[in-house]
Amino acid sequence: MKHIRMIIALFLLICLLPLAAAADEYPFLLTAGGSFGYCRDDQGTLLVYGDNQFGQLGKGGKAQSKRPAVFASKNSEIDVAHIREIYAGCDYSFFLMDDGTIYGVGNNAYNPLLLGLNRSMAATHVRIPLEDRTIVKMACGFGQVLALNEAGEVWAWGRNSDGQVGCGTTKKVTAPQKLPLTGIVDIAAGGKFSLALDKDGVLWGWGKNESHQLSNGKEKYFPSPVKIDIGSIRPAFIDAGGETVSVVDTEGKLWMWGRNDVCQIGIDTKKQTVLEPRLFEELPAPVVFMDSYNSQTYVILSDGSLWGWGNNRSGQLGIGKKTVGSPVSMIWPSDVIYVTSFDVTMNCVLKDGTVLACGSNKFGQFGSAKVTDFHIPKIQENGMKLFGTN
Repeated sequence: MKHIRMIIALFLLICLLPLAAAADEYPFLLTAGGSFGYCRDDQGTLLVYGDNQFGQLGKGGKAQSKRPAVFASKNSEIDVAHIREIYAGCDYSFFLMDDGTIYGVGNNAYNPLLLGLNRSMAATHVRIPLEDRTIVKMACGFGQVLALNEAGEVWAWGRNSDGQVGCGTTKKVTAPQKLPLTGIVDIAAGGKFSLALDKDGVLWGWGKNESHQLSNGKEKYFPSPVKIDIGSIRPAFIDAGGETVSVVDTEGKLWMWGRNDVCQIGIDTKKQTVLEPRLFEELPAPVVFMDSYNSQTYVILSDGSLWGWGNNRSGQLGIGKKTVGSPVSMIWPSDVIYVTSFDVTMNCVLKDGTVLACGSNKFGQFGSAKVTDFHIPKIQENGMKLFGTN
């Protein structure tokens, strides 16, 4: 979940935003992993749906859930009423509880669940042995995990083949590592790299540098955090895709750079990497929220409109399946307050609590009680309503 990022955005852009209401008005949880989702409505019911081949739905087995199922954990320690946030990677996920306890479930191939390198998965949530009880935010990449505490410190663990944990080596990690960073206010995890933003506006990065998203130099990876040159940009919050970096500045302007083989930087460069931060001048209003997954990005503007660009092979941009070389308005006008993206599916929430979806529904990741075609190239209601009058 990225509700904390929404709060940060609203706080920093308060003078610019006629739309945004306080996040507390919308008491729901909705998050997406690779092809699965979790949702808790304002009645406190937690639903799970989608792919479950690694037990990532936490139901105790690997049976798929092509229709939403009420979550029931075999771990008696978990009370869904006390889940503060839910964070998902490609095939694993975490509950961050009100008391700071973290529980993880799913694929443990790179040890993101800290079960040891010989245990491949967990189908029931297990407690993550992190003694720091002041965690306020997490981020999940393709195997690495970041946790930010209220003091502005970052812990990391999981996949480290390219230094994406940031502990100074590329060796396997068996326990959480406290990184040499202070004053951090936001974190993000890309495919095989990680990001952190500090209170002074300095952007830090570590891990794989294949698309020069961390540096224009020849370095293939950075095993420890390094400063990323962003010139005079003043970041408000950040995000990361598979090999892209996104920064929204204090005026609500969006900047992106990195890999661009399917126009994930919102411009057609004939698959050439974008080395310098690209300003999205074509967006007609300030960005208040964004979500990236691998090779597509979605943003909500201050007028409530939803825009998207990048990979569209399954119709996840809601405009058919054509290639998209620049940002497109997916819903205009509308009161979109939240968006979360799966691998090739998108869910967004309107101000009245209605959930819309588009893209692939192969595993039931629409969260709909009715399993429709695998590919839905147009945005449609999925039958879920998270709050408001039914």
